[in-house]
Amino acid sequence: MDTDTAPATLRHRRHMRRAVAMLGACLATTTAGTVYLFSTYGPALSHRLHLTSMQSNVVAISANYGLLLSGPFFGWAADSIGPRILSLFAAAGSFSAFSALAFTYSGDLPLPNWLALSLYMVLVGLSAQSANMAAVTTTTKNFKQNRGTAVSLCIAFFGLSPFVLSHINSLFFTDGEQPNTFGYLRFLSVLGLTTSMVAALCLSVVGFGPSRSRIPPGFIVNRPVPSDSSSSGLLSDRASWDEERALNSSATEGFGAIPKASNNSSTQPRARIDAESSSMSSSTAQQPIAQLDRQRADGLDYDTARDLGGWTYLRDSEAQLLMLVLFLCAGIGVFYNNNVGTIVNALYYSSTENPNPNAAQRLINHHVAVVSLGSFAGRLIIGIVADTCKRLWRVPRSGILVVVALCVVASQLMVAAASTLPLLLVGSAMTGLSYGFTFGFVPTLVSVWFGTRHFGSNWGLTSMFIGFSGQALGAFFGYVYDSNLPDQDPSKCYDGRCYRSAFGLSVVVGFLGMVAAAALAKRRSYRRKENRRRWEAEEVDHIQYVPFVLAE
Repeated sequence: MDTDTAPATLRHRRHMRRAVAMLGACLATTTAGTVYLFSTYGPALSHRLHLTSMQSNVVAISANYGLLLSGPFFGWAADSIGPRILSLFAAAGSFSAFSALAFTYSGDLPLPNWLALSLYMVLVGLSAQSANMAAVTTTTKNFKQNRGTAVSLCIAFFGLSPFVLSHINSLFFTDGEQPNTFGYLRFLSVLGLTTSMVAALCLSVVGFGPSRSRIPPGFIVNRPVPSDSSSSGLLSDRASWDEERALNSSATEGFGAIPKASNNSSTQPRARIDAESSSMSSSTAQQPIAQLDRQRADGLDYDTARDLGGWTYLRDSEAQLLMLVLFLCAGIGVFYNNNVGTIVNALYYSSTENPNPNAAQRLINHHVAVVSLGSFAGRLIIGIVADTCKRLWRVPRSGILVVVALCVVASQLMVAAASTLPLLLVGSAMTGLSYGFTFGFVPTLVSVWFGTRHFGSNWGLTSMFIGFSGQALGAFFGYVYDSNLPDQDPSKCYDGRCYRSAFGLSVVVGFLGMVAAAALAKRRSYRRKENRRRWEAEEVDHIQYVPFVLAE
């Protein structure tokens, strides 16, 4: 009886720890989402300190530099030392950075210039990345089945955070004649401290749960399977068989399949299917493995994963294309997040006879909330849609990435055409949705295509250059805006003419991202065809080759 109840108790404890870790991950990404709130306090900060649009862009993008350039380090730290120390750093950094911004705004802290503000925003970005890497890496290593959905849910709170916090700003910090920016910044400092401390208590790497994938006939795993495995091919907790480890051990830097071993090789199978499934195993043993493989060929997924990390990952052509897609498409979202406040101010003051600063701030908060809600929905939807399409219809994820890039282009066309605030609201929603698609989908691709062993480092390397594209677009926007409005008077920017040409560049950048995504999809298609050809031609060791569908 004790023998029977022990696995159930252990399973229950693992499920509970995994659920608590998921809660901690959502709290951690809530802290990380504060990096996207600059538009809610940036205009007031720039007005108080007399910053130009170009200087304001530098201050805003500094947070993204801190967020993205620190990705490889915090990814390595998440892989090496675990999530809790990273969460504690996020707590201290977030509290210090937002407190410094608050007291600089109030005049109580010296160095009230844009360089000092930039340093504070860098710390905001560092804290956000620390919390984000702790959350995403933990979630990736705790889930295998429906990993796309789990990672998307975790990252979705990254996007939802600005929505909630911008509404809090509208409800509690815009009551007087002027918005209470000082109180809002102090609130953000306490929030970052609290949520990160709670996340530090919750986050832990539990590991994958039991596999729910059936082992097709003819497959012999390269690891002993205990005798309590079910005859249906489902692996129990006690088996704790890790398909991904088998897959990674059999993957190479080539097309993910091992050349067929020679007779003298030591790669003979070291394990056999257990006694309870002996009927299946014995029938399998009596037939040629290649014959069974061909019988199941149409049911296999040849889009195999590899275990890459560090320089091997950076040198891989598919990883480089994926970085390029993220660099181009996500940079647009970073650029728009940082400048939506300026755009709303221009359209509001140029179309209102008696403008009110509080009304303008509420409009900015509303647009930030819409971008945030779109980002949240995009991050959540894309994981569910991608998992469903992959599982039911075998739609390749690389094809979905092309559609994501197309959505980015459509959002920028909408923003460029918006000459009124209602039309801009549609553009904000589309931009947030496409940004959520991009940031919610690419981390899953990194883990699925290149393995989870080095996921933190790989994702950090993949996302670290986004700040440069966002900075370039933001600098061009600032140049166009300052050239058309040298006196910084937004009431003269009729129908958005003072900045519209800047979005022509963002449309071109998005189109280039779509081209890069199409090139990556073609490369992945070639990989799948080559894997199938080699499989059917018996150029691989079928005994050690594990189809990617088992690792999903």
